[in-house]
Amino acid sequence: MNATAHALTGNAEALDATDDDAPAERLLDHDYDGIREYDNPLPSWWSIVFGASIAFAFLYLAYYDIAGWGKTPAENYKLALVNWQANYKASPGGGGGPNVTEDMLASGAESPDLMARGAEVFANRCVGCHTADGRGQIGPNLTDLFQIHGTTRMDLYATIQGGAPGTAMIAWSEVMKPAEIIAVATFISTLRGKNLAGKEPQGKPVPAFAH
Repeated sequence: MNATAHALTGNAEALDATDDDAPAERLLDHDYDGIREYDNPLPSWWSIVFGASIAFAFLYLAYYDIAGWGKTPAENYKLALVNWQANYKASPGGGGGPNVTEDMLASGAESPDLMARGAEVFANRCVGCHTADGRGQIGPNLTDLFQIHGTTRMDLYATIQGGAPGTAMIAWSEVMKPAEIIAVATFISTLRGKNLAGKEPQGKPVPAFAH
């Protein structure tokens, strides 16, 4: 027998010895063409990372989708958009004004800066007709669940922007900047549902806005 044959025989015997010497509990029962599978566990660090990933997934689901404590990327985008829109300034050559939407006004209620700006505009422009807390005087009570013109946030925005012909409500777009109208419309929408005692209900019943 030549050296090569001796080497192959020695390797085979070594493999057989290794297989025979392996602890029985670490060898799986099945085999493939005489090859038995060794139950080699994963490294402990890998198992820890895998378990931590599963735990993180459950915590993420609870935080964002069940409890609703965190803002999703889509919600963060809407909030950033409303802040940008509220500070939008058309270029000297034109370019139009901000693209106001219902979602944009709803998202604005989550912006402390925008809410503070809206409250300031309301205090400077609107208290003569609606009082400082919105309970109504010459103008309607903004805190009850009734609305004269429309039902949505966009209807509030349109009323502030274009006014209400035949009433003391002027078209504030002739006086205020677009950013101010956005801010005060957003602020006023948060007053609905506070139900402060004041001027009698006017208009048709409306639901409270979800904030």
